[in-house]
Amino acid sequence: MPVDSLAAALRSLQGDNPHTVEEGIDFLRARIGGLEGADLRSAVDGLSSLFYVDTGDRPDLQPLLDRAVDILAAQGTRVVSQLIDLMKGSDIKCHLYLARTLGAIGPPALAALRRAIATEEDPYSRSFALFAVGKVRDPDVRETLPEVMGSLFHPDKEVRDSAARALGKIAEVVPAGLLTTERRAELFDALFRALSDLQPPVRAKAVRSLGKLARAGYLTPDQGQRLRAAVLKLLGEDEAHEWDRAYIVRREAEEALRHLGLRKS
Repeated sequence: MPVDSLAAALRSLQGDNPHTVEEGIDFLRARIGGLEGADLRSAVDGLSSLFYVDTGDRPDLQPLLDRAVDILAAQGTRVVSQLIDLMKGSDIKCHLYLARTLGAIGPPALAALRRAIATEEDPYSRSFALFAVGKVRDPDVRETLPEVMGSLFHPDKEVRDSAARALGKIAEVVPAGLLTTERRAELFDALFRALSDLQPPVRAKAVRSLGKLARAGYLTPDQGQRLRAAVLKLLGEDEAHEWDRAYIVRREAEEALRHLGLRKS
């Protein structure tokens, strides 16, 4: 049957045939801008349901999921709260696409993401809000620094891991000159403390992000020296010769040395 209504479009999104799914997506692309209230929520739910598809099993649907991301991202603030709500209870496949969509929305999503990071009780959802922040490729993402740095002290290791990663992503898109000297010092100190985290993935993300700070020109000469000494210690290249036992930490430490100009690529 032809897709000639919202209900028909939503049904088509549940199909296995890529052509059928595409018909529903095309219908929603053309009309979602004019939807409001319950109809808009239904359309967002329907498009987001595609994010549960395992593209490893269904690579033929990958372009359609990418199209769904573009359609949702184009709706901006109208859909941000619902996308964040959808993170609760979804699986990792869906989370990754929701985070990517929020990142594509960019600055209009930041206020809601900051609230989620500060108030969300579920560590899993909070970690993916942090992941979404790392997907925002706009200098305005610096607004999230207080919440992201604070998450390095969260009791859940996944939250700390995501926070350490996000800080490096922020440094990639925020020129050093847009941050005060005090803020850059806070950022360095927060990540430097995370080098002592008990969890290897958190230490690895911390040293990776510190390397990105060095590459982006965030560090003072003194901070650069402190980081150099810490990285050499992680690698067992200091006087103590006691390296970090986690390979993932040592691997990221090697990359940080390259950013510090102490290793060749």
